[in-house]
Amino acid sequence: MKYKVVYIDDETSQNSQAFADGLSSQSLIDITIKLPTKFEELISELIAEQKDIDALILDLKLDGNQQGERTATYTAPSLATGIRTKCFAENGFENAFPIFLISSTNNLKKYYDSDTSSHDLFDFTFYKTSIAEKGKEYEQMIASITHAYKAIQENRTNFNELLGLPSDSEIPNKVFTSKFLLGEGTSISEISQYIFNEIICKSGVLIDENILAARFGIDFNISKDWATLIELLNDNKYSGIFKDSFHRWWANDILNWWNSNFSKPLIQLTALDRVNLLKDKFKLPNLVEAQQIDKTTSSKFWTVCQAYKLPLDPKDGFLLDGNLTHSWQDKRYLSLHSILERDAKTLGLLIHPAEKERLEDIKQEYK
Repeated sequence: MKYKVVYIDDETSQNSQAFADGLSSQSLIDITIKLPTKFEELISELIAEQKDIDALILDLKLDGNQQGERTATYTAPSLATGIRTKCFAENGFENAFPIFLISSTNNLKKYYDSDTSSHDLFDFTFYKTSIAEKGKEYEQMIASITHAYKAIQENRTNFNELLGLPSDSEIPNKVFTSKFLLGEGTSISEISQYIFNEIICKSGVLIDENILAARFGIDFNISKDWATLIELLNDNKYSGIFKDSFHRWWANDILNWWNSNFSKPLIQLTALDRVNLLKDKFKLPNLVEAQQIDKTTSSKFWTVCQAYKLPLDPKDGFLLDGNLTHSWQDKRYLSLHSILERDAKTLGLLIHPAEKERLEDIKQEYK
């Protein structure tokens, strides 16, 4: 299904069309470009055209161009707020739809990043300068999130259906509060963003390819048999909303799969032991053992360094600051090497204050 997307920008028609083309090259979405105009007039236009709108893309600085007949004196967050309040309102929008933000890197840093109160108005943010390189990835994201909204509209509290789980699964009771489970005052955008931000994008009940490979002790970038191993895990792969943009596996199912094939617990084995077992059992000679990050002591990997995305045993790591998690989410770590080399700091990643004393003690060993 090709989704209909309206893109509102005050750029020249040539520039806007170039961005639209870069975001729709796979024909997953069809983009219509619209210039901004007076606030109430634009919202009225969108309400009148709502049957042809599955999603919106808004430029951050809609008030940047004051030339011509159609100009705006507001920015994207103000417009997004006005649109959200009109969803399901009388004479408003009959259905909710995702709103995406697009802008230059400089404008996002200057006008948006520090305004955290506006961040939940948008489902994803795209950088104009990255469209040439990441346009296909962005297009897939737009289609995936738009599909999620429509699925949530149909199955608002049926989280087993939304997450691709058996009807008797207890996982939703673990990861959703009563507010979500009962559908009390939760909007479609709130449900979508919670699943996206807390379940898909954070390791816990689901794990991504980096952590899957780490737990198997494999360097998947150079393992020619990695794709074959992945196929053996198809029954354990996530099949719910957002699956087209994010490859995830159920963490507990992966453990059960291991235990059904091997007698030795996965977490107790070194990377070499894990890889050798997989090689022998499934005749996969081209699996390559992952190497330890410099200044670590163990290859009993269970997570990754957030700076390098390389395998790490949590006991060799330092808790990441801002590491607020739900009980069912995994803690995140930085490797000592990424801290000492300042690679983590360059990425804006800092250790938790509780780890500072331990870090200072360990630093003495490397002076």
